[in-house]
Amino acid sequence: MMNGCPRWSLLTVPLLAALGCSDPVPRPPQANMTLSITDATGIKCPASAKTYQVGNPKPPVPPEDGDRLIDGEKGASIKCSVTGSGPYNFSATIKALSSESDKVTLTATNGVINADKETGSATIAVNTPQLSGNSFVSDPGACVVTVVSQNVKPGSLWASVSCAKVNLASTGQTCAVAMTTNFIIENCEGS
Repeated sequence: MMNGCPRWSLLTVPLLAALGCSDPVPRPPQANMTLSITDATGIKCPASAKTYQVGNPKPPVPPEDGDRLIDGEKGASIKCSVTGSGPYNFSATIKALSSESDKVTLTATNGVINADKETGSATIAVNTPQLSGNSFVSDPGACVVTVVSQNVKPGSLWASVSCAKVNLASTGQTCAVAMTTNFIIENCEGS
């Protein structure tokens, strides 16, 4: 140790001197997603059978995790939090362009991953141009969340999500979020 700093090679000493020995700079949040909108049971959705892929360039398609967008990159806006140690609480907002240049937003609130670290629930809102740019929202906690390949820890989550119904309150239009929907959030609050 030199002056309370870890011992580094001669090449890194000038860098440490310039930056000082402090906590690492937090990395910005990053995410990707595959969002599948379908008809709700017996109800036609305005964006039925539409899948949006968001990645840099690849979205997550289990078992492959794809490529993440960084908050601010290519116009993406990513805010997220994963806290706890089982159970976990999480929230996320992923706004980005899909591979077809559609502006897509997925928002998860009141998210919980149970103590089993495999299952949970959340309130989900989705917004796409095919949904007239309006947010379709599930009932509170009505969406099923499943952790993919045990990928949950403070600040990070890979999960699939499905919602039997998401509604546009002003018109009563209804859609569903299909089980093939999944997202990865990393470098979130809580890490």
